[in-house]
Amino acid sequence: MKNLSYIFIISFLHYFIISCSPQKAEKQEATQAEQASDEVHSLPDYAYTDSLMQGSHKVIYSISSQPDDELPEVVDEDGVKYKDNRFSLVITKDDKTLFSRSFTKADFRSLLSKDFQKYGIMDGLRFNHAEEGKLYFNTCVSLPDSDMSCPFFLTIGPDGSYTITPDTTIDEDALPTPDNT
Repeated sequence: MKNLSYIFIISFLHYFIISCSPQKAEKQEATQAEQASDEVHSLPDYAYTDSLMQGSHKVIYSISSQPDDELPEVVDEDGVKYKDNRFSLVITKDDKTLFSRSFTKADFRSLLSKDFQKYGIMDGLRFNHAEEGKLYFNTCVSLPDSDMSCPFFLTIGPDGSYTITPDTTIDEDALPTPDNT
């Protein structure tokens, strides 16, 4: 009976040592890395509608976004894949369409560094404010899963024209104060 116990213990230890060996851990990590490299990350679909008054005119804007299979996938430096996004903006003024257009990272290409052109995705569009008949929206192209982004202003004119300019304003919360310098 003791011999059986010894054999059982030795077999168990042998199995334990083999299962915890670095080779098996490396194989598991390689398998997990292969699975991760096949996965394509994407932002969830988004839709938002709001309205405002510009003088006596009611303005309604709708923003929607979705990952776009027709856009090239972005692969970061670690090999992680991301779907790029398409944002749509529709603006009506007094129930008449003033503006309707979709935007992708390609619309900002001339304003982006090579790294953002290659590794960035369009990941935001939101209303900022209205002033003198114009509507101002914030948008950005960002490196996925990071805090690195290129922010822009999208300005819609009262005639439905638009301009895209870099947002060079400084985040006042990031500035040092006398208490945290």
